[in-house]
Amino acid sequence: MILSPKIAAALDGPEAGALPCDVTIEEGAHRLVLHLTASGPVGLAFASLDFQTRARPEWTPESLKTWSDRVAARVTYLMEPLVVLEQDAQAGEVEIRSQAPTARGDHRAYYEIRIGRTGTLRLTRVGFDESTRRRRPIDCMMTREVLERMVDDFTACIP
Repeated sequence: MILSPKIAAALDGPEAGALPCDVTIEEGAHRLVLHLTASGPVGLAFASLDFQTRARPEWTPESLKTWSDRVAARVTYLMEPLVVLEQDAQAGEVEIRSQAPTARGDHRAYYEIRIGRTGTLRLTRVGFDESTRRRRPIDCMMTREVLERMVDDFTACIP
């Protein structure tokens, strides 16, 4: 099942009218919630993307690792390449991050994806200020086309 046609329709629909807002898209066993902060005809910004699938009744540590490895290998078109950083088999979570953050002056930014044992995937972007040594959430910004492709890739990577 692909979500991209529904994403395009939802971003142009009334649900995405008053920003910031949450846009929810469902297709079969998959559900996407986009915490939208800005949207235009070409691009958008969002605080986080929450994807959930009920494609599997149970997610073992091995199946989580497989999904994570596939996502990191397939989603190669973001600003930074992704790598599986760590797996906590006991907590049932895998963390994927940008291999190297993007630097702009004293600020660095990277993507962070957490995949959980209930079939959840959460994408956020984190900013790090070298002068204060603090992390803070920042908006993810991308074109609509990249968003649609990425969500379809998350789905295609499910083991």
